[in-house]
Amino acid sequence: MDFSRPDNARKINRLKVLSALRHEELSKAEISRRLGINKVSIGEIIDIMVKEGLLEEAGKAAYSSGRPAMLLSIKANSGRVLSIDMRKKAVSVSVSDALGRILRFERFPRTESFREDLDRTIRKMRGNDDVRIYGTAIVNEDIDLSGIIDAPKVVLSRIEAESASEMARMERADDTLFLSWSDDIEAVFYHEGFIPLPQFPHIRAQRDGECSCGGKGCLCTAASGTALLRKSGMKGYRELVSNPAGLEAVRESLRPMAAALSMAVQALSASKVVITGELSALPDSVFEHLQALVDSALPPSRHVPVERSKSGDKGAREGAAILALDEFFYHTRLLTKLSSIESLSSDFPNGI
Repeated sequence: MDFSRPDNARKINRLKVLSALRHEELSKAEISRRLGINKVSIGEIIDIMVKEGLLEEAGKAAYSSGRPAMLLSIKANSGRVLSIDMRKKAVSVSVSDALGRILRFERFPRTESFREDLDRTIRKMRGNDDVRIYGTAIVNEDIDLSGIIDAPKVVLSRIEAESASEMARMERADDTLFLSWSDDIEAVFYHEGFIPLPQFPHIRAQRDGECSCGGKGCLCTAASGTALLRKSGMKGYRELVSNPAGLEAVRESLRPMAAALSMAVQALSASKVVITGELSALPDSVFEHLQALVDSALPPSRHVPVERSKSGDKGAREGAAILALDEFFYHTRLLTKLSSIESLSSDFPNGI
């Protein structure tokens, strides 16, 4: 994109306004000050966006002196994003507003005719055809949505979606290792952006256990949800985390899990571990035991907290909505790239 063209510059400034209002209500003057754009231009942009139904007035700010300023906010019902979570046995669909708040959620079994159920569910959730659908996020696997919905889509891994939901609840996310503990084990490290860790489930964490990758002793053979369900004979995760036999199988997996975590946090200099997925619902006693094992595997002066998900079982759909809005409404990646370009320009005003 040629940022010097006036029409492109206006588009970028519109996105900057949306980004500024994503998490708080602000006045025109405050938006102008934060973005470094003159008040006249900001006023024109905001007036157009209000007419378009993207922004709305949200009341007046109470200042100790001077004339109260009108606050602006993003109009939550200006549009929607859809989230589709594809699991082995079930499909979940949710619709969220422009602020990422989930409005409706439905789950149905994944059968041979699940596309018919998906079509019916999406049409029901979409409601009025006049409501804008900015885009769709699909978690875990790509599926063809042609004939069901014509909105653009993004395909996410489960750990991407779940970690995005966790980060929305964290004051500081840098240097955090996120681990999705479910059917499979997935991990990402966050440091100024997500760093995928595809080899994490294949860390050699025990002596035995043939893995589909051809290796032996991989973490996934000892601790993945699929492996634990098979070993324990439990039918599902609710039973696994509450049945004594299921919990015994889980406890046997904690030592290899702790070994893998201790290796990862030392290699990455991680400051925290956050565990998401179905197995984040394990009892506190299990997490306390895992924390003790990780502490014992690390140097005495090194303590890395191991925490459970704060999003619970809604993490994937919440995070998928956040990332869909990033992609199709707020265009976060474009603004991040632009910020980097502007930073370079200020560091090297006469070129490189």
